[in-house]
Amino acid sequence: MTTRLDSTRVHNNGPVPSPTRLRVDPPPGRRARVPELVVGVALMVGFALAAVLWQMSATDKAPALALLAPVTRGQVIKASDIGVVYLASDDQIAHLAPSDSAKVISRVAVGDFPAGTLLTSGSVAPELAIAPNEGVVGLALEPGQIPAAQLRPGDLVNVIAGPTEGAATAATFASQTGLLASRAVVYAVGDLGTQGRRFVSVKLAEPDANRVAAAAEHAPVRLVLVTR
Repeated sequence: MTTRLDSTRVHNNGPVPSPTRLRVDPPPGRRARVPELVVGVALMVGFALAAVLWQMSATDKAPALALLAPVTRGQVIKASDIGVVYLASDDQIAHLAPSDSAKVISRVAVGDFPAGTLLTSGSVAPELAIAPNEGVVGLALEPGQIPAAQLRPGDLVNVIAGPTEGAATAATFASQTGLLASRAVVYAVGDLGTQGRRFVSVKLAEPDANRVAAAAEHAPVRLVLVTR
């Protein structure tokens, strides 16, 4: 360390001498080295990132089927709606492999699913079709005759007979409870005008279909939504 002493000589007619000033120079080799610090931090970050990438690449990935676009309940899933994503092999998540695509294509979604949802066997139900000894009945219903505005194909409903204005009642075609048919499958739903009226087609066994159709000619019927 070098110490320098600066002073001003005193002259008879000169200025008042300034006080002695002491200046200390830092020892050589002790100055901060910013570039070296930046390089060191960058190397540490680089090594950490490389370790993470190595770990990710070393983990096995399993392909899985997922939705590429959102679908709504009752919508038939098409091949263009699904794609393949990759999961870590040690993730315990229910999913279908790409080879299982036939299990979801041309089937009906049982719920509202956003894009990116992993598909499972429980995500879909078979597309509705009319089998032998089955029938489909169309019912024009008022808002109070349907359980919800979101009634959709694939839902299960009980069909209940309502009273008539005359002496005869729709219960003539049913049991004492007024139950015309149980667990009928909603086949299609459409709007009738702008007053909340809906046209609902239900699929059920042929004898039940005939009974519901006959009852609907005499009195209004109601649908009761039931669980699967």
